[in-house]
Amino acid sequence: MTDAIQTENLVESSLRESWELFKDDLVLYLVATLLVFVISAVTLGICAGPMIVGFIQLVRKRMRGQEGTATDVFDGFSEFGASLIAMILIGIGVFIGSVLLVLPGLIFGFITAFTFHAIALDGLGATSAIGQSYRLIKENLAPSFALLLIVAVLNAIGGSIIFGSLLATPFSLIVMTIAYQRLRGATHADSI
Repeated sequence: MTDAIQTENLVESSLRESWELFKDDLVLYLVATLLVFVISAVTLGICAGPMIVGFIQLVRKRMRGQEGTATDVFDGFSEFGASLIAMILIGIGVFIGSVLLVLPGLIFGFITAFTFHAIALDGLGATSAIGQSYRLIKENLAPSFALLLIVAVLNAIGGSIIFGSLLATPFSLIVMTIAYQRLRGATHADSI
């Protein structure tokens, strides 16, 4: 399979499946996103990592057809240490890279895009999750770049509209979760 076909398949299938999942549980994802935003803000970002991990775990539940509630985002606190350390390491890497000329910071952010997914779905520690994200993106550079570019544009548009982030953020996390599953070779939702 060529990179162009693989890219098209990954992007199209991830977006299509994400839209179905998102529209079927719109209120669930909106309330869960509000919880992630509020808890992250109140804790000055310290709990952002665990809340994102919890959101990804909620998406996994819904992909499997299991019941889920917005408060399931708090389940991410079971991975508090790994997600906090990963967030700190990614923040440091992006900061140092940005100081060096901006592009290295963007590249580091790009290669660590699936870190929280590796923590949430595979139970990896912080450095192992960063390594897993790097390997997936390195092995699937073109499809990963295309998908992450689309997600970045969606988030930029969402962030420029009042309350747009409430829609763009959960949809983007769903897209990334489905893409992570596909990139690591899972054949169906039950395998994650």
